[in-house]
Amino acid sequence: MTEEKKTAGLSPAMRWTLIGVGAVVVIGVIVAVWLLTTGGRSGTGSGADGGPSTNVTQGPLPDATPTSGSEVLPPTGSVDNTLPPVAPPVPIEPVAPAEALVPPPYPASATAEGDLAAGFPVDVLGPMPASDVISSSIATEGSTMQVTLEGRTDTAVADVRAYYAQKWAALGLQEQSTSDGSLTYTGRGAALSLSANEGGTGIRYTLFGVFRAS
Repeated sequence: MTEEKKTAGLSPAMRWTLIGVGAVVVIGVIVAVWLLTTGGRSGTGSGADGGPSTNVTQGPLPDATPTSGSEVLPPTGSVDNTLPPVAPPVPIEPVAPAEALVPPPYPASATAEGDLAAGFPVDVLGPMPASDVISSSIATEGSTMQVTLEGRTDTAVADVRAYYAQKWAALGLQEQSTSDGSLTYTGRGAALSLSANEGGTGIRYTLFGVFRAS
């Protein structure tokens, strides 16, 4: 039986089926030949996701021989990571404590009538010249000493104040303002005060001082 007779016995649907299969085979052969001749690469080929591929230039391999324009030049200047020198600390000289106006050891507590008690600090709280000592006392406890002197003079109150103000300022003490009008000076571990009043027998004045060891 000839080919025409075989084909003539097929229905139209079977004929179109055979024609479609033949077309698919022919297209597959053409695609295979094209891939073999081009290597499957194209300048505008598609990526794995069906989109246009992007040409990516890879960097040189670790063992590749550098070519002109591909080598990295070393920096022209070195970076100084050292810190600036630190100046040595300035030594601080110890400050010696101020000398006490009346340094210890302090005398024992004592009192006297018409005279100065034993150990009384005459250079600081001695009686004014041309005056009489009525009484004096010393009270010492640990590193603190309190002294009191009562005197009488015929000099004016202003002269008494001026005498002790000059005396205590010369010792390096500073005058302090008071509300009772008494003359008060402090400094160098001491606090001194003077009060003076006119009486029937002249000017009576009282000296009081507190001394503390530094």
